[in-house]
Order: sequence, then C-alpha cells, then structure tokens
Amino acid sequence: MFEETIIAQSTAYGAAIRGMIRINGPAAILSLRGLFEPELRAEPQPYIKTGHFIFWGTARRIPAKIFYWSEGRGYTGHQSVEIHTLGSQPILESIIAAVSQSGHVRQARPGELTLRAFLSGRLDLTQAEAVLGVIEAPSQHVLKIALQQLAGGMTLPVQQVRNTLVETLAHLEAGLDFPDEDIEFITRLELSSVLRLVRERMELLQQRMTKRGYSNEYPRVVLLGLPNAGKSTLFNTLLQTQQAIVSPTPGTTRDYLEAGMVLEGLRCILVDTAGIGVCSVENEIDETAQQLSRQVAEQSDLIIYCFDDSSKKLANPFGFGEAKVLFVRTKSDLNNLDHSFLNESETWEVAVSSRTGEGIDLLRATVAQHLRAMASDNMLRSTVLRCRDSVSGAIRLLEQASAMCDSQDHFFDESILALQIRSVLETLGLIDGSVYTDEILNEIFSRFCIGK
Repeated sequence: MFEETIIAQSTAYGAAIRGMIRINGPAAILSLRGLFEPELRAEPQPYIKTGHFIFWGTARRIPAKIFYWSEGRGYTGHQSVEIHTLGSQPILESIIAAVSQSGHVRQARPGELTLRAFLSGRLDLTQAEAVLGVIEAPSQHVLKIALQQLAGGMTLPVQQVRNTLVETLAHLEAGLDFPDEDIEFITRLELSSVLRLVRERMELLQQRMTKRGYSNEYPRVVLLGLPNAGKSTLFNTLLQTQQAIVSPTPGTTRDYLEAGMVLEGLRCILVDTAGIGVCSVENEIDETAQQLSRQVAEQSDLIIYCFDDSSKKLANPFGFGEAKVLFVRTKSDLNNLDHSFLNESETWEVAVSSRTGEGIDLLRATVAQHLRAMASDNMLRSTVLRCRDSVSGAIRLLEQASAMCDSQDHFFDESILALQIRSVLETLGLIDGSVYTDEILNEIFSRFCIGK
C-alpha cells in the first residue's frame, strides 16, 4: 500500500472559495513535475510554496499554494502534498486529471488517507473513528466529543491498563524463565491486587459505554405510559408541530412515531409509542403494539414516563432503571399541581401542561441535562458499538485470572495465568487497533468519503 501514491479531492464537491487536493505517497512531488511553477523538490523539511498550476499544452495558469510534508511528517507519516487553489469544481477535476496522467498516482479509495495514518501508527482505531466523528458532527456538542476522542480521550485509559498488564506479565514470565533462581519477581498477592485494579478500571470504562445508549446515530428519547396519558399531545408540543394524532379515545396510537428534535444544541430523536400497562390486550394488534412499545423503550437512551394523575403506582411497569426514566406528570393544569421541578425518592419528576405550556421549558432543559450527562464521557457511538463486546470480554478474562490467583488451591500454574493475561492484552488490542482484521478496517474506513 505505502509504495503507491494516491490523489483525491479533500474538500466538498461543488463551488467554493477554496478547494484542496491531497497527494500522498513516495511520488507525491514527482507527480507534479512540469505542472507547477516554481519547480518543487523533495526536501527533508516541510515547506509552503506559492505559485501557479500549469495545465499540459496550454498557457493557462491557475494560482495555487503547495503545502509539502516530508517522509515521517504530516498526517500519514508519508510524503504528502496539498494543493490549495480556487474552489471551482472543473479546475479541481482538471488538476486531478493532469496529475493522474503523470502515471505515478492513482485515485484514493474511501478513507485511505486516514487508513494510512492508522497503519503508520499516527492514529489508533478510536482516533480514526474520531476523525469521521469530526467530519460528520451534527452539533457543537458532538464535535467536542469527537475532538476529545481524537486527542486520546479513550486511548489513554486503555493504554494505562495495557501498560500495567504488560509490566505484570513481564514479572510473571521472568519467574517462569528463571525457576531455579531464589528470586520472587512478583507475589501471588501482588498479582491478585493488580488484576483487581485493572478489572475495576475496565468496569469503569464499561459503565461509560453503557451510558452511551443503544441507538446508532442520535440519542433516542421515548415517550412511554398508559393509554390516554397525554404522550401524543406532549410529542406535538415538544416538536411544536402536529405530527401525532391526538384523541380522547384511549389506544389511538398503535405504532410508534419518531421525529428529530434539538434541545439546547443537542440533537436527538423523540419517539411516541402506543399506550402500555393496564390496556387490555383484546386482539393481536394491541398485543403487537405493546411489544413494540417495550422494544422501542429498551433501545432508548431516555424514557419520559407520562402519567396524568397523582399516583405513580403503575409507573415504569417494565422495571427500567430509574436513572434512565424521567417521570412526567402531564395535564397538570387539570390537577392543580405544583409545576416546579420535583425530586421524590431520588427520582426525576416534572409536572407539565401541554395546553398551557407550563413546565415545558423545564422539561426541555431537564432532558437536555440528561443527554449532556450521558454524552460527557468523551466517546462516540460508533466506537462504543464496536468496542463494547471487547471490553466485556476483557472483563470476563480478568475475572477468570483473578479467580486463579484467589483460589485456595496450593497448585498454582503461573504459565496458565500468563496465557490468560496475554488473552486480555489481545482483546484490548481490538479496541485501539494493535490487533485488527481486514473486516474491522473495512467496516470503519468504508464509511469515510474519498479524500479523508
């Protein structure tokens, strides 16, 4: 791969003030011979040159600026050139065609530049995913998370665990290499302590991932509750539209309805569901609606449980953890209740009225607060979905290793424990990319656009 030189447009297609083309590989400078004035040379140090791009066989001169990075420098660690010029799409395409005619370059594949940066050790896999997160960030908040992950927000805790295990493994294998020496490189008690510490760190990482929820794109906020509890009306009120059918007849909603919503700069998906709980299941449609509501709630990041009376006796019938549930007392204008934020038995509760608008702003702020707390752990959803199984697997292996150390049996095989620790290190490698397969790389980098 690294022997080939690739070229791609790196700015968005279409008219713009400026456009950028990237050339990466050992023939990056060679491919521009005769196309740019002044003449360019491969030098040990990076440089910037201003001049003109010259098309073959014509006197047309296009103003351009060249940014050059020598081997070992720049984004990928390989010789690289960026051509910054006018953002005219025909001009950019003509430059790419002219450079390609040199015979030294080929068109880059999607994500190939970032893939080269990963394979060169400039980025790990979580940082590569963060590059895509920066490109696709739908809001300032998600952009901040992507930038923090790009800066090593997830790499650091994994590296700390890895370094601790590598050091422990070195002591353990030293004892195996010199069994006749009267030296105890690491005691069984010390091994147990280290494994417990590492497992606790991985469990913290797992908790952070659990907070990130299940949805593939934006956080999902689901309205759940008994029939005729005001869910559809609240759905319309929060969206400031009339998307859901509202009727005093219970059971109007049979399917679920979803729509995008922005709360304090945070984009999420709001979902209205069919009534659950005491609704009698009289036919197959009702039963399917109930099952679908539960499925949607299970896959949500936050549940807004709606009820319209003073009792929460039937609230949360599916037993979801209260950290995931916000109790909302709807139709508060009919019940003459206090509309302020309540905190009863350490559960969140807000009283609202869709008719008068009271409590709606408070509900919006409360939901935004939850989403912001959920997303404060500096991890992108794509990373969580990819790494969740690896983290769980590492914890299971660590538990097994700890059980070996804590066993009361006099027989204790250090070679088996060493193999177990190596298995943990291999599992951790799937997270940062020190261990990878072609399938993993294709899954990640195929989502990039060409030129990134």
